[in-house]
Amino acid sequence: MIVMSWLRKSGPAYGVEGVEPRRSGGGLDSFPGEALAGRPAVTEAVGRLPHDPVLADLPGYLSVATRDGQDWSLGFEDGVLGIFGLSSPGSDTFEQQLAAEPWIESVERVEREVFVFTTTELLAADIVLARCVDVCGEVFRRLPGGAR
Repeated sequence: MIVMSWLRKSGPAYGVEGVEPRRSGGGLDSFPGEALAGRPAVTEAVGRLPHDPVLADLPGYLSVATRDGQDWSLGFEDGVLGIFGLSSPGSDTFEQQLAAEPWIESVERVEREVFVFTTTELLAADIVLARCVDVCGEVFRRLPGGAR
């Protein structure tokens, strides 16, 4: 038991107990949404989403990644891009909503399905994913036909 306590303390501050990130060769730790979906913060965020079947399994279509707990990326799987207007050329509704969040310092859309952003403080991966799910809910409500 002493070993487990030491291991928990030796992990990165942005880590989530019981969730092993996927580590890239460049030191980027990626947390697939399905690995974080059962965490309390994420399930609470899902509960705040509009009640629409297309959002039922949303965390499983997202992933977050970081090297340090403040510089993050948010990735979307292709299956949900259209739900948030991300497939449309020139669509910046999601980027605007993310940039408006008080916990975000800066944001940039680097690919059709990837945003990079810096948070105002070091956050754990499950908290970041939960806050991104909340952003998804706000964007969904703003899009035509989204307030269901």
